[in-house]
Amino acid sequence: MANGDNQDTQPIDQDFAAILQQAAGASQTNKLPLGANYPYATRKVTGIAPGLEQIAFPDIRRSGSVDRPMRYGGHLLVDQNGNIARTPYDPTKDARIELSKIAGTAVGGAVLNLLASRGFYGTNGKPSATALAGTRFESKDLQAMEDLLYYANSRGVTWEPLYAELTVMPATQGVGGGAGVRVTSAEDLGVYLREESFRQLGRNLTKAELQQAIAGIQNQQRQRAASSQDSPSVQTAAQMQVAGIDPNRRAAMRIGRALELLVGGG
Repeated sequence: MANGDNQDTQPIDQDFAAILQQAAGASQTNKLPLGANYPYATRKVTGIAPGLEQIAFPDIRRSGSVDRPMRYGGHLLVDQNGNIARTPYDPTKDARIELSKIAGTAVGGAVLNLLASRGFYGTNGKPSATALAGTRFESKDLQAMEDLLYYANSRGVTWEPLYAELTVMPATQGVGGGAGVRVTSAEDLGVYLREESFRQLGRNLTKAELQQAIAGIQNQQRQRAASSQDSPSVQTAAQMQVAGIDPNRRAAMRIGRALELLVGGG
């Protein structure tokens, strides 16, 4: 067999077999854990909301000491108090629900203005007057909250813990220039993400996957700028985002390529 890309020609070992076995047996609705290949960051947790215990327990790792927090690596969202609080958002439906909870309050106005200053409303965009008053949400308000919820899902937390994180990010740069950071447009990111999806997964991304990946890259760019760090190239960021979307299918694609090389003799 010829020497090629190590990622595609590594032996079909027990790890690969386990991944495929796991993919066949695991829930495709993300209700069951996927072990080490589950694409969610580990979070420190202190409690579990009633009704979520059976779903959460398989992905909880205990430290062995009652004085140290538990760690959770599953798909449920952790709130600002460290509690496993809820299932992931359905951003298209939950954007209005979450905005309604803070409508007409000082917190609501602060959240909307913060989202605008951090680029969630697009270049020089701002919340509608009716949203700030808490009487009605326009499509741009719903889209800004929807993008925040996609980002929250990708981080495995509710949106509230992200508020403090967003406040330390620099404001996005307007058309007229000035201090700040300009994030890559959703249109440009979409091109890279679609190419990576076909390369790694052999399929296009769903609308939800695409929006969540775009939100993840843009917020990584804001985070890196806040700490004066360079962001990865758009291509690298797209590769990283797609790699975490469907690890089981990605592993299967790698096995398929390895089999092709074996059968074809290199």
